[in-house]
Amino acid sequence: MSERLTFVHAADLHLDAPFRRVDAAEPRVRDACVESTFAAFERIVEVCIERDAAFLVIAGDAYNTAERSFRAQSRFRAGARRLAEAGIRVFLAGGNHDPASAGPVALDMPDNVHYFASGTVERVAFPSEKDPVCVLYGRSFGRARETANLAREFRAAPADPFAIGVLHANVGGNQQYEPYAPCSLDDLLAAGMDYWALGHIHQHQELAAEPPIVYPGSPQGLDPNEAGEHGCVVVTVGSSGATTEFVETGQVAWDRRSVHLADAVTLDDVLAALRASCENARGAADGRPVLLRVDLVGRSEAHAPLARGATFAELVAEVRAEQLAIAPWVWLDRVRDLTKPALDLDRVRAGADFAADLVRIADELTADEAATLLDDVLDPVRSAARDVDLDFDATALLERARDLCLDRLLAGEEGR
Repeated sequence: MSERLTFVHAADLHLDAPFRRVDAAEPRVRDACVESTFAAFERIVEVCIERDAAFLVIAGDAYNTAERSFRAQSRFRAGARRLAEAGIRVFLAGGNHDPASAGPVALDMPDNVHYFASGTVERVAFPSEKDPVCVLYGRSFGRARETANLAREFRAAPADPFAIGVLHANVGGNQQYEPYAPCSLDDLLAAGMDYWALGHIHQHQELAAEPPIVYPGSPQGLDPNEAGEHGCVVVTVGSSGATTEFVETGQVAWDRRSVHLADAVTLDDVLAALRASCENARGAADGRPVLLRVDLVGRSEAHAPLARGATFAELVAEVRAEQLAIAPWVWLDRVRDLTKPALDLDRVRAGADFAADLVRIADELTADEAATLLDDVLDPVRSAARDVDLDFDATALLERARDLCLDRLLAGEEGR
């Protein structure tokens, strides 16, 4: 194509989505979480205007639920109106969270918003059929649990100046996501598109460079498993094809860190290590507030005082209060004490007492056996509470149980 064109590709806005598995007891943290998906969408709108984009493509799940809350519709409409005032169109495909079966949105949207059909692949020439610069092909989900391979229905016309495919799909069977609209990379390549605007996977991925086959990722991470960058993709189309640029839009960052306490002796040492971890997370977040999960690990002299539950809870509360008072804030969403006593296990193992027997028995339990035991205990809990994060590792749990028993055994011996 001879004419230069810029558009923005986004997906999985999940407007008004709750943050899952977050201990947001602090109102400031809770409010930031509630606002984050809306603010991320507003940032996408700003990117469109700043880059003088011709249009915005949203590849599914603009809304978090089929009911599409009034607040979510209202905020989407406000963003679409800003884009309309700038002469920017919006092309939207429905995904599993906002399928066509949910019916039309309750609020009237401005004329610049176009929803792709659900019964077939719809072709839309831009800016017009008479004088197209590019052609978009899109299809919305008709129902939430769409299991058909919709990619096979896409086919670009040979005369298209630049063809864009828009689809919410699981390419290559990503096991972390539901297998909706499953397809292969070969299915997408066979369609003859010049760019694939995909949605459904919440991490930014470029599956192919020629032509670009792209997941922009979600604009905002929604749970502890969605750490890292979140944003949209700015696509520039010229005579040599398309180039892409990822732009960060996340408003609240997720982070996970392990704090090694091998050199910690006192609770002051633990406090210093926790504060340093918070500061490192703050520095990595590029000015955004952080929801931080920390695991305290290692064999440490500080294990014994940490094992006292009230002391540990008070220590976490103190660091939380300190970190909230610093801008941007860091919220300790969860701190796990996974430290171990400062024991010489080889020396204990070589002994002839019950502590030595305990270590040897734990040694003989394989990871598979530990996992089987853990599954027997947790399976009823998992089935009753599907949304609860049971973040357990069988081997680590076995070692933790061994060390707690050793703590008590050896403490008893020392007291005699």
